[in-house]
Amino acid sequence: MPRGSGRRYAEAIAQLAQESGGWDAWNNDLKLMSEVFSDRDVIRYFAGPKRTAQEKEAMASRMFQGRIGPLAFNVARMLARQHRVHLVPEIHERFQELAREYHGIVIAEVTTAVPVDTQEQQRIADHLGRITGKQVQLRTKVDPSIIGGLVARVGDKLIDGSVVTQLQQLRQRLP
Repeated sequence: MPRGSGRRYAEAIAQLAQESGGWDAWNNDLKLMSEVFSDRDVIRYFAGPKRTAQEKEAMASRMFQGRIGPLAFNVARMLARQHRVHLVPEIHERFQELAREYHGIVIAEVTTAVPVDTQEQQRIADHLGRITGKQVQLRTKVDPSIIGGLVARVGDKLIDGSVVTQLQQLRQRLP
């Protein structure tokens, strides 16, 4: 989870998004800003000491004029002027976390022995949603070593329905 300045910026932006109902617009703007400010050449330009704060702000203006909303445009220019564009990916990541919290969405890390299709993923998400009382988004991964079933981590909850764990528990109960 991000820390420090990026977190504070994300929380301020989330407050703006909440007040305006613009969660999606802000997410799209921050995603674009994050992609641009993650480019190696762009990083080099903005990290370099040769350019003044005003030159960096002007470059950010040229890069984002008409491509993002007016408030996000001001944020991009401010971050460029303050030599903080490197924080944008962190800001975007934390903003996404805050948006999920606001909308009652949790991420479930689900491991299965074999790939599962979209319908099965929806059934898993629905089941986990009933358990957690929240809307669930899945991040899936395949690990054949669990043999069958699934392992799900939702926040600090672990739901282990894997065949390998069931076999281990059965082995412990047998004399």
